[in-house]
Amino acid sequence: MALKNPRYALSTLYGELTFSDERFLARMCGVSPRAIRGFLDEPSNTPEFAAHIANVAEEFRALSSVSADLYAKKVLNQYAAIRARKPSCVVETGMANGVSSSYFLLALRKNGKGKLQSIDLADSTVLPKDEGPGWLVPEWLRSPWTIYLEDSRELLPKVLAQVGQLPIFIHDSLHTYEHMIWEYREAYPYLRPGGPLFSDDALWNNAFADFSREIHASQSCILHGVGFLRKD
Repeated sequence: MALKNPRYALSTLYGELTFSDERFLARMCGVSPRAIRGFLDEPSNTPEFAAHIANVAEEFRALSSVSADLYAKKVLNQYAAIRARKPSCVVETGMANGVSSSYFLLALRKNGKGKLQSIDLADSTVLPKDEGPGWLVPEWLRSPWTIYLEDSRELLPKVLAQVGQLPIFIHDSLHTYEHMIWEYREAYPYLRPGGPLFSDDALWNNAFADFSREIHASQSCILHGVGFLRKD
């Protein structure tokens, strides 16, 4: 990958050496870069979680449509932000196999509080045979988790109205410009002041960049393909 994309590889290496991700997340979350770095290392240093991810790796990687990575920094950055913010509730759209959801639930468990509400269409083409959405999430993390299997166009407004003020919103569902910016605009008014919005695959189109300009976000950045912004 590095040979085919040398500019991206060099910029990523530079970011790792200069802790650019950690410094941005620290500013957004109100903690130190050292704290963010500590959070990034937690999943691999949690024996029960690390063993579970290793056990499901072979089945997960056999899926022909897999686009996620079990160990990608893009999910670790979101994990670290949830650890730092310690939200009472997180709403995510898009769940698929449950890679990101597993990390989010681990973060909530280590925080000692918080619930995750996930909305997904249950697309069987991205799942193993006879497995449902979120199958990858271990049982011992599931107690604070609520799953809604419905189109976010129908359900997201209802969930947001039920939650009220929202600490963190995460988009990871349909990555078309129209759908992404609709979800941002739907969720943003419910975000608490200072609350972050994450968007996976933010480089697929200009929706995240356009929305950041639309709301005049003072803190907005795309890290490893994931957009992060904070409500001012």
